[in-house]
Amino acid sequence: MFLRQGFVALLAICPVSAAWAVPATEEGAARLRGVFQTYFGGTAGVVSVTPQGESYELKIDPAPLLAQIPAEQAQISISALTYRLTDNGDGSWGVSEDQVLSWSVVVPKTFEQKGSTRIESTGIWDESLMSFREQQAVMTDYVIDSVQYAPPLPPPAPEAGAASEPMPEEPQVVSRDHQRTARMEMSLSGAAGKAGGVDQAMRFTAEGLEQTQDIVMIPGGEPVQIRVTAPGYDGSGQITGARTEGVLSLLAWFVAHPSEELIKGSQEALRDRVSAAMPLWDELSMDAALRDLRVGTPLGEFGLASARLMVGMSGVTADGRLQEQVALAGLSVPEGVLPSWVAPILPQEVTLDFTASEFDLAAPAKMLIEAVDLAAEDPFAKLDPEQVQAALLPQGKAALTLAPSQIKGDGYRIDYRADVAAGPGAVPSGSALISATGLDKVEAALAAAPPDEAGQPLMMLRMARAMAKPGASGENVWDIQMPEGGGPVTVNGQPMGPATSQP
Repeated sequence: MFLRQGFVALLAICPVSAAWAVPATEEGAARLRGVFQTYFGGTAGVVSVTPQGESYELKIDPAPLLAQIPAEQAQISISALTYRLTDNGDGSWGVSEDQVLSWSVVVPKTFEQKGSTRIESTGIWDESLMSFREQQAVMTDYVIDSVQYAPPLPPPAPEAGAASEPMPEEPQVVSRDHQRTARMEMSLSGAAGKAGGVDQAMRFTAEGLEQTQDIVMIPGGEPVQIRVTAPGYDGSGQITGARTEGVLSLLAWFVAHPSEELIKGSQEALRDRVSAAMPLWDELSMDAALRDLRVGTPLGEFGLASARLMVGMSGVTADGRLQEQVALAGLSVPEGVLPSWVAPILPQEVTLDFTASEFDLAAPAKMLIEAVDLAAEDPFAKLDPEQVQAALLPQGKAALTLAPSQIKGDGYRIDYRADVAAGPGAVPSGSALISATGLDKVEAALAAAPPDEAGQPLMMLRMARAMAKPGASGENVWDIQMPEGGGPVTVNGQPMGPATSQP
């Protein structure tokens, strides 16, 4: 998100009516050129701005910049991009594009990639926000082809008295990957954040997903083909307090210091730029759902009716937080892959809702910014790992929460939740609650299986059921307690082992 916004003005600046537009002038073009050269440098041929009636044509050609990369390190090409900018006269700019973006990357004997897509977008860039107020974009026929290489294999050891064979010069292909998305759409809105920065909301969809991978499992062997398809996915994202100005300022600083020597020589200024960009954002979340995933393999086709993923995280703040939710449903497995006794108890729905909190990201980040010396042989020599750990976990532990989640199959269901405090060198404390119904069916399936395949799981299940207590609706319940200070872990009040002492 930041990279795309940075590329626009980074695009600086829904098409607006020409009646409200400020006519384009040579002076305006010069000002825009100066803005973009802040972010892309003054290399000749990279940025050009031309007045065209009520708008400006902005052209960005990365080729002169990419040509500065040593060919032995990488060869990168990106097609020149053209945008139409319209000055709305109120500190905002209409930005539009309709073009094909293509690129290629070659890291010699390591990696190759080619890609292309058609992009059509319109939006309003707000100079005061350093962000889009609104934007809509459509990408069609998004295609990426990649090749991954492994280092050349050493020759076999020569027999006694025989001359050794030279090392093969050509790298070995590890995988070939083809990806295509027929269509992607995105809409974004932005406004000034109540507590600073920019608040942004985004919605996105994708249609017609396909991926084919040829993977070489054994050097010199035949590739194994994996084919993945899905009708599409959709989702939304929110970010509050995004520090767009600080991030774009940091990007401009790196453009102005393109070499390792320049960066090392100006690292005090770099500290200031990085500090100004903190905490990057206040809160960020992304929620996406994928439907009817199909994975074709030499063993047959695996399937997943739906998959949903939600990730939320704080910025580099003192009240750090990370949350992840996963929900999977409708798992299907090719016939013959699993033993026949597994099929009746294969889970059909799985949910997980995990949160980590009570850790501090701001304090260790400040220590890192202040202590790192890029000019030293060991840039991190001034950092004390114990002090960093103490800053990260001021209470010595983080809070780990498992919100009510479940595993559900045909005729059975297992629910679980937990609240635990844990950290390096500290005895975990807290509680967990597990309940289950329909375990008779699971036990029967295990009992019918060959003992060498299911004997141990059957024994563990029977032991667990013997320790369970009945719930209000007849379910099996396990109430697990981990006392603070290192007392014995108990299940339904029964100690599970000797007491553990606090280190």
